[in-house]
Amino acid sequence: MNAAAPDLILSIPADRVRVINRSVRCFVFGVIGAIPCVGLSMAWLAFKLYREVAEETGERVNLVPLHTCTVALIVAAAATPFDIPEALVVYGTLLFGLQILFLRKQYQKNAPAEWNPARHLIYWGIGLANLGILSSTAVILWVIYLVNLQ
Repeated sequence: MNAAAPDLILSIPADRVRVINRSVRCFVFGVIGAIPCVGLSMAWLAFKLYREVAEETGERVNLVPLHTCTVALIVAAAATPFDIPEALVVYGTLLFGLQILFLRKQYQKNAPAEWNPARHLIYWGIGLANLGILSSTAVILWVIYLVNLQ
């Protein structure tokens, strides 16, 4: 290196094989996380892998609207009287649709610094993991509804 040249801090490129493997694992964890109640730990791992892969590839992570919709649905479900579960299903479907639109918009808008050919699998993984979280909430509320009927 030339002594006159300033020291440049070069960013280390992401290991592509590792990024692709983590992207596929995120998708698999999301598929398993879509199973109500059983896959909650895998849903958490899918979100964790998403953040790690995004950090490696330089992609911005902004899941606040996704989590806000999930929390809004859970709060609405807890506050809803148990004699009108149909309204809760409609509300949940609308919020899940908003979450899908948010993920699609984020996928199209964000451009990572490092190329990841399996990037779409990450978004499918966190979408399915979020579906698992919402369906787990629905199953728990359904059980509570059935217990309160008796």
